[in-house]
Amino acid sequence: MREIFRLIRLRTLLFAIFTLYAMRYFVIRPILAVNDFSLQLSDVSFTLLVVAVCCLISGAYVINDYFDTRIDRIAGVKEVVVGRHISRRNAITLHFILNSMAVLIAFYLSMAVGIWKIAVLFMLVSGLLWFYSSEYKRYFLVGNVFVAFMVALIPLSVLVFEIPVLNIKYADILTSTHTDFMYMFRWVGGFSCFLFVNALLYEMNKDLYTLEGDRENGIQTLAVRSGMTVARGVIALIAGICVVSVWLLYYTVFRGSDPVLFYFAGLSLFYLLYIGLILTKERRRSGELAGIRLLMVGGIAFSLLLNRFFCSLF
Repeated sequence: MREIFRLIRLRTLLFAIFTLYAMRYFVIRPILAVNDFSLQLSDVSFTLLVVAVCCLISGAYVINDYFDTRIDRIAGVKEVVVGRHISRRNAITLHFILNSMAVLIAFYLSMAVGIWKIAVLFMLVSGLLWFYSSEYKRYFLVGNVFVAFMVALIPLSVLVFEIPVLNIKYADILTSTHTDFMYMFRWVGGFSCFLFVNALLYEMNKDLYTLEGDRENGIQTLAVRSGMTVARGVIALIAGICVVSVWLLYYTVFRGSDPVLFYFAGLSLFYLLYIGLILTKERRRSGELAGIRLLMVGGIAFSLLLNRFFCSLF
């Protein structure tokens, strides 16, 4: 069982669950409450959505480890599970089961909200994740950007299923006021952008420590193509842009709020510490990657502070 949890990345699943619930209850629900609206997707349906997303993520990790067995052995930065603790046949079977569950749940939810085409997106993502693991990751930066994009879709998946039922419930009000619920994409999309950039940082950082395995298998990462020094410089630059973006957000939206000021100061300090780690010549894989994970958790946790601002913003 321990090997199964390691294969499906239990820690990542817990973060995905935290992100989904944070978007629903600390971003979307407070925004709706300001306008006397309420969530319309039932708790049971939302729980099924969480399960479907987690199945997709788990399936992606399983198939990625299936194709990366040789790379991981050469790199030697993590214990190889597929082929050692779990047979390759069982890994493929698990991948099929997880993806089938995700797609079936998506079809059920899509029919429930009246837009069956949403389920096609789950099928598309499932297929793209297979091709990413088998082929796309070999192309220069394509793999990094693809993974970051997939991570960025996690918060948005909540709105994809919530907005259709909101439109049905409040159709008369929306028609009379000539409005819609698309404005919520700005807030949830902000968290998606945050996850995209930080997931990109994580993937590029991880590539620094699988350099030999990637080079041996023809995977054109930034570290393989341009060298460690350039790769570390680019990662530090992106992290620096994150710091600037944090303060631009503060001065344009949250200026004058002491809680946000202190929160953003702490977030910026973590980024600066991470930049310091990434620019040193010593290899600190665990510290660097753990730092990015903490930053991602911290960014999503900011949603807990938003409730007090929505009354004045809307």
